Amino acid sequence: MPPAHKDEVPGAIRVAARALIIEEGRLLVMTMRDATGEWCVTPGGGVHRGETLGRGLRREVHEEIGIEVTPDDIVYVRELIGSSAKVRYGGLQADTHQLEIFFHCKRRGEVRMGATPDSHCTGFAWVPLKELKQRNFFPEALAERLARDVHTGFMPHGNYLGDA
Repeated sequence: MPPAHKDEVPGAIRVAARALIIEEGRLLVMTMRDATGEWCVTPGGGVHRGETLGRGLRREVHEEIGIEVTPDDIVYVRELIGSSAKVRYGGLQADTHQLEIFFHCKRRGEVRMGATPDSHCTGFAWVPLKELKQRNFFPEALAERLARDVHTGFMPHGNYLGDA
């Protein structure tokens, strides 16, 4: 089977950077739809070879929702292994192994559809943190934790050093 992304090496772990943009108790999400139904995710995606996490995150967010972001601290790390994933959204393959790094981010500019959104993207929304689970948010474990963690002050931690 060919790689899902142009920079992906078969059998390699794909690294993705994702933005947690939270304002007034709401999270900015991309709304998605495919044959399995509707869901939402945070903006971001695969980091290219030779690209830092921060640079890749800024590029992905700009491509998808047309804004500039400033990555702050890493607040979550998630492994997505296709063979054990509960849901196969967006064409997830059984042999997928992806490491997702979630950054708290600040935005600049008005949100709009970017020049190259994901193929399953139908738009974006500001979703109250308490409603994430009802919106079929992925990853599901983050939907349950995010409102509590923001409320208890999970950020900043000062643990992202960039390309140091």
